[in-house]
Amino acid sequence: RAVTIVARKGKQGACFERNQAVIYKGPWKKVIDDDGHVLERGQRTAVCDKTFQIYKREPYASNIVAVEPIKNIELERAKEFDCKRTAKRHPRETKGLEYNLTDLSGEMCGEGGECC
Repeated sequence: RAVTIVARKGKQGACFERNQAVIYKGPWKKVIDDDGHVLERGQRTAVCDKTFQIYKREPYASNIVAVEPIKNIELERAKEFDCKRTAKRHPRETKGLEYNLTDLSGEMCGEGGECC
């Protein structure tokens, strides 16, 4: 019998706050990674830049929606992030406190504006 073991290099270095978030798509109700981050299905979870970059790549990317902030925080200006906590990230944190836009640019009804 053959066994294949794949190891992923963990995170090293400091954790920085850049207002990024991830949304776990499932299939489980929640997962806990090796660093103790608790990701609940469908919930916007605050993560540090290091974790965010890891989750954007495979094998994690297919199970994660990476939510970039509307205003980029340069790494040199980013504050320290406490990776020991698990917190929800309110959309206003990534979009900005004054962000209020509803995009109705696509047609909501069929051709010619006829609905149901």
